[in-house]
Amino acid sequence: MTAHGDQTRTENRGLVEMGSGHWLDALLGRTPRRPAALAAPPAGSALEPVPGDRGLPFIGMGVHTVRYGPAFLLALMRRHGPVSWWRAFGRKVVAVSGPEAVQVVLANRDKAFASGWPAVIGPWFDGGLLAMNAPGHLADRRLVQAAYGEEALDGYLRTMAEDVEERLDRWPVGRRFRLVDAARELSGQITTRAFLGVPHEGVGRKVVDAAEECIRAETALARVRVPGTLWHRAHRARTWLVRYLHQALPDARARAGEDFLSVLSRVDGFTDRQVALHALFTVIASHDTTTAATLASVYFLGKHPAWQERARAESAGVAPRDAAGVDRLTTLDLVVRESIRLVSPSPVLMRVAVKDTDVLGHHIPAGQLVSVCTGVNQLMPELWSRPDRFDPGRFDEDRAEDRGHRLAWAPFGWGAHKCIGMRLGMLKVKATVDALLRRYEWSYPESYEAPWRFTSLPAPADGLPTVLRRI
Repeated sequence: MTAHGDQTRTENRGLVEMGSGHWLDALLGRTPRRPAALAAPPAGSALEPVPGDRGLPFIGMGVHTVRYGPAFLLALMRRHGPVSWWRAFGRKVVAVSGPEAVQVVLANRDKAFASGWPAVIGPWFDGGLLAMNAPGHLADRRLVQAAYGEEALDGYLRTMAEDVEERLDRWPVGRRFRLVDAARELSGQITTRAFLGVPHEGVGRKVVDAAEECIRAETALARVRVPGTLWHRAHRARTWLVRYLHQALPDARARAGEDFLSVLSRVDGFTDRQVALHALFTVIASHDTTTAATLASVYFLGKHPAWQERARAESAGVAPRDAAGVDRLTTLDLVVRESIRLVSPSPVLMRVAVKDTDVLGHHIPAGQLVSVCTGVNQLMPELWSRPDRFDPGRFDEDRAEDRGHRLAWAPFGWGAHKCIGMRLGMLKVKATVDALLRRYEWSYPESYEAPWRFTSLPAPADGLPTVLRRI
């Protein structure tokens, strides 16, 4: 039941439907779809062309993608089926949605798909697992896995927990502030010591600032290395980051510390440059995705005070300093899982077809960019009861809606490219929110709905104004 007893009311409308009454929504609603087939299938193949929308010249449906995220892709699936296409800023993109279509691409049994991330976000992750393909991906993944064992995770978590405890005490109380900015800064502050073994003040801040230059460039339309552009600044930042990490390795290896760089530097089989590139990917990816997950969790806890109180009661008097301790926060685990179901930090996975292939009988030509829409699966009423509703109990053992299909809930991907840092990311988010619960309480008006926008990663466009109160 909703707060008003109306089970037909859409709760998180902006996450599952396009349009909220804003003037921009009315304008976008008048965008011509201009239906068209993507490409003609080979003669005699019995395959069907991929249906879709061209939208406006060049812009296509690109603004819809940024404004509505998975809600736009859900509407595209409803209109054209689980394999469709749309144009965004001059690029044609195939969307595969629904568990069957997603499984075909991620299983990749005929080796027809490779990572499409470099074509979308740029070269910032080159040399990291996200941008790699077989057989190099599998070989490097096995080596990197050594830095994600339970003992290593406990070491990272101890450091992050110490920093979270100290930093949260500095947050403003009793006055409104932008939680998006504060959460992003907090993530950077607790990343540098746990991941690189350096304090945030000084070189740590420079590392985070350089990483954010790369993150901002992921959505740049002007991709030319002209001084003053996002693209140019990001290339300079990445060059500095690789050089810094490479030069930091001898000290990291010698100190035999608990930070990620030190642990990874002691793995046999990597060159120093490979270690630097994998560390660079980890710093950038973990910083932004965990910020998005933390924001979603804090937002929904503020909208649902009963769940906030239940999670706080479980956290009371507990300051978990290892993974086992965090794992005992079962209510918080339900909350975070449900939060990233509704607002997935990575609602799509990008692939590119390396040869002509098909998905569910639809022809995909070689070279075609494919968006694997895991975030759509997490909003489908065919897979979830009242998917618009914030309902952490759906992850309880007695309901287990996430187990209805292996790809119903896949915020970390699936298959060979499933996020290697999934457990570390969840631990970081839960440790942060747990520390927040033990200090503060907060709420958002019933009428308020965060205006989520989907650029490189989802975040409320208004900064999520928040007032904390000490408990």
